[in-house]
Amino acid sequence: MIRRLALCALLLTACHHSSDLPRLFEVPSAHLVAETGKPVDLAANKGYVTVYDFIFTNCAASCPVMTGALRRITAKVPKDAKVRFVSISVDPKRDTPAVLAEYAKKVRNDDRWMFLTGDRDAIVKLSVDGFKLAAGGDPQPGAEPLLHSSKFAIADKDGWIREYCDSNDDNVVDHVAATVKDLVRE
Repeated sequence: MIRRLALCALLLTACHHSSDLPRLFEVPSAHLVAETGKPVDLAANKGYVTVYDFIFTNCAASCPVMTGALRRITAKVPKDAKVRFVSISVDPKRDTPAVLAEYAKKVRNDDRWMFLTGDRDAIVKLSVDGFKLAAGGDPQPGAEPLLHSSKFAIADKDGWIREYCDSNDDNVVDHVAATVKDLVRE
């Protein structure tokens, strides 16, 4: 009987996967608005591995690179995986839910991908204090409306950021997809 219990315990332990990635920061609870116009709390992403980025729709620099990479990442993650993709606008003055909905029609290739907006100060605080990513600054003529990071933040099912990946890295698509798959198995 003891051998059977030991064997069962060993099998259960062997079946549980734990990623080597550290738990960096907990994703804060933040109240934002989806491209559908409905309120969304980031805490609702618990239970899903989630890839976050900060963009804006009329960006001509880093945002198209990030969005293109995220499109390729979504294509590499199985459709039945408990994963979400979240792009948060850093330009809420222009990126209203209606603008985000139009943008989503052009770029979204996966129903698990949502686009969020909200109060500018809240988004800066979310990026800086919550995600530990650069954000802020006053808009300058001809410049981006808000300084923002070009990194993806990958959170586990418990809502902990486990890794940051620079969207400019050559292998970012494969790396993020592999990290997501690893965290899904936890």
